[in-house]
Amino acid sequence: MITGLRFLSSFLLLLSLSLNAQRYFQAHPLLEKKIGQHFPIENYKNKEGKNFSADKLQGKVSLINFWSTNCEPCIEELPYLNKLKETLGTKVNFIAITHDPKEKVDRFLINHTFNFIHITDSVKELQSYFSLIRNPLNFIIDQQGNVQEITGNIDEEKMNLILAILNE
Repeated sequence: MITGLRFLSSFLLLLSLSLNAQRYFQAHPLLEKKIGQHFPIENYKNKEGKNFSADKLQGKVSLINFWSTNCEPCIEELPYLNKLKETLGTKVNFIAITHDPKEKVDRFLINHTFNFIHITDSVKELQSYFSLIRNPLNFIIDQQGNVQEITGNIDEEKMNLILAILNE
């Protein structure tokens, strides 16, 4: 019965997605103003300590996950994030951003699978971009590098909708 309801729910979400070119998630009012705006990936550093190029997010849809190693809901959503990455592969940029230091993230990744590109040590960048941040937070970025959708943690039901959005 529950499986049938999940299937019906997923089907209705996908049908709604295919019929409407609208937003699917409601974000906190302080985050809503980010919708349609350029995501400043160029403010963040790669693992070599160099700033990403602004065109890193151009030409491909991206899923950016904001998380931390001591955030229980962040850890709970990892299987869904990894499933999205496994399903979509290189069709989508998968990026995880945290304020945690690289060493702490590296230790965390020894025991937890999280197959995204990791941007660590981002305290200044996150404080500059967000007046409010609650982890986990997920941004879907369109092919022009603009924020398309914002949602909190990802669960099984939401994963199906996000998969459909990323496949558009």
